[in-house]
Order: sequence, then structure tokens, then C-alpha cells
Amino acid sequence: MPEPSWLRDFRACAWRTVSLDAISMAALAAEVESGHPSDAIVRSCQRLEAYGFGPCSCGAPLRLAGREALGRLAAVAAGLESVVLGEAQIAGQVRAAFTGARGPLRAAADLALAAARDGRKSLPAQSHAGHLLDRALSLAGAARRGRLLVLGTGALGRLIARRAAELGFEVTLSGRRDPGEGLPFVPLAEAPGVRADIVAGCLGSGAGAIDVRAFAAARLFIDLGTPRNFTSAPGAAIVTLADMLDDEARRPHAMALRARLRETVETALERRLASATEDASHPIGRFRLAAEHARQQALARALARHPGADAAAVDRALRSAANRLLHPLTAGLRRTGNLSLAERLADGFERLAAEEPDHPQPAPAGTAGTTP
Repeated sequence: MPEPSWLRDFRACAWRTVSLDAISMAALAAEVESGHPSDAIVRSCQRLEAYGFGPCSCGAPLRLAGREALGRLAAVAAGLESVVLGEAQIAGQVRAAFTGARGPLRAAADLALAAARDGRKSLPAQSHAGHLLDRALSLAGAARRGRLLVLGTGALGRLIARRAAELGFEVTLSGRRDPGEGLPFVPLAEAPGVRADIVAGCLGSGAGAIDVRAFAAARLFIDLGTPRNFTSAPGAAIVTLADMLDDEARRPHAMALRARLRETVETALERRLASATEDASHPIGRFRLAAEHARQQALARALARHPGADAAAVDRALRSAANRLLHPLTAGLRRTGNLSLAERLADGFERLAAEEPDHPQPAPAGTAGTTP
């Protein structure tokens, strides 16, 4: 399959960060940023990854190039590398990393994000990072009731708090400011005074580690921070992101679901790559371009005959009908490589689009505003 010329030089450097302490995390982040000044750097609670072009001599444990690097980016954006499979927040983090990107770097992000979006549609239910709470409770064998204190009021902390409330916990949020979730709130400095059965840490990298002994009544700590939020103590029950990832790898059903999503994302990426290389000089690209010109001619005729019609609605209807007809045909042409048929189809649509439109006849009285 032909590929964009820039893909050969595309590169990914990836680190897993779920087990790092604050000092190690800060050192790694500084190293990655200084060593990849022109790259897009994806940061999440589970990974630190740099995407760019050209040679790189960094010490990343995972380094990929070309098609494999693009596949990695699509997999990350789809939530394949997340504890919660398909979680939606990672796509936003990937988009944020590529903010302001241009040229081939922008093209790579657009292809990967589109393939990830296609893949997530195949999941039976869309999950968010708040479901990390479910995973942690299950792994610890903890009851889904009682008092839960969430440290951190950022995006992750708010999602954990909402999920805890859905499960029936008495939830208290703690952070630098009240996020307005309608839940009891205390400043972070006062958090140790809150009586809680479970404490979930969702603090950012600048917060520093907290001694679990400050929360004498808590029976379980859920550490969702990167770097880790809690220092361990003898007898303390702490569930970390690394624990959840290791548990996921031991469950055959979970791994089978990940394998299916990976296959779906790969298929979607191949399809997106094929479309990206089909410009007007390619038979399939020429066929799709001619078909779109014919559709626009049909739209113009319809609107001329019905001047009171909702132009946007008519456009959507014609576009939907054209996609239903042309998508399976295009997929078949790509699958079989029948470029001669694509050429003949392009010729036919070009003749159709070039035909002089009939002089529109006035719509019968009382029919203005209807669609054809």
C-alpha cells in the first residue's frame, strides 16, 4: 500500500511512568523535554511519550519508527495503553500534545486520532478514567460503600469523585480550591482531619508525596498519581496504577478485548492511510473527487428547484446517501486493487458532473421548503 512520504521518518519514544516517584518523574520529564525540543510530548498518568521526525539517541525503553510509530500513537489515543480500556480522556491528552503542530506532525496526529476514534466506536461501552475506582476496589476486594476522600480536584479527581458518588460512597473532595461539584470540600491542608475509609490520590506532579499515616482511619489507599501520591508504611493497603496494569495483564478476557480493539484500530488506520494517499492523481482519489463533484451538482439542482428548502439539511441528506453508496464500493476497490474499474467509475462521474444541468422547473405551489 502506498504511504505518505513523511511516514518513513516518523518516530516514537515511549516511557512507562506509573511506578516513578516524584524525583524520578521530574528528572525524566526534564530529560524528555530537553532531548525532544521539536516533538509533540504526550503526558498522562501512565506514560510519557515523544513523537517527531528524524534521528534520536535518547534512552527510551520503547523506540519505534515509521508505520509502527504511527500505530503506537493511534493505540495510545484509543486507550489501548490505559488501565481503563478505551478511556476517553487520553484522546484529549494526545490532542493537547499536538496543539499548534503543523505539516507532517499535524498529519500524523490527525490520522492517529481518527483511527482511534473509529476503534473506540467498536467498544460495547465507553469508559472514562473515573472507572479506575472500580478497578482498584475490585483488586483490593473492598466493599463499594463507606466514606471516600479524593485528594485532588483536577480532571481525574473530579471523575473519581463522580464515580464514587454513583457507587453510593459518601464523598469528600480535597484540593487547593473547591471545583464546584456539589460535594463536601475541604482544603488540602485539612484533609488529614477528614474521617475516611478509603483515600484516593489524584494529585499532580507538584504536590509531593503524602504519608499514609496521616490518615489513621483509612483502610485502603488508591494511588492514581504519577508520580506516586503516597509513601508506603508497614501494614498499609495501597493499590497503584502499576498494580492495576499488572492485574489486567493476568486476565484473559480483558486481554482478548484489548486484542480486538487493537485489530480494529489497526484496520481503521490502514483505511485512513489509504485515503490519505489517494489524491486527485490516484484512480481511487479521482473517482471519489468526481463523485463529490456530481453530488454537488445534484445539490445545486435540488436547491434551484426548491429555493425555500433548508440547504444544510438537503446537503446532509445527499452526503449521507452518497456515503452509504460509495463507502462499500471504495472499500472494495482498495481491497481488490482494481484500479481500472476505479478509472472507469471516475470517467462516468466526471461526465455526469460535466453535464449541463436542466433548467430548473418552478416547484408546484405549496411545495416550497420541501426536499426532493
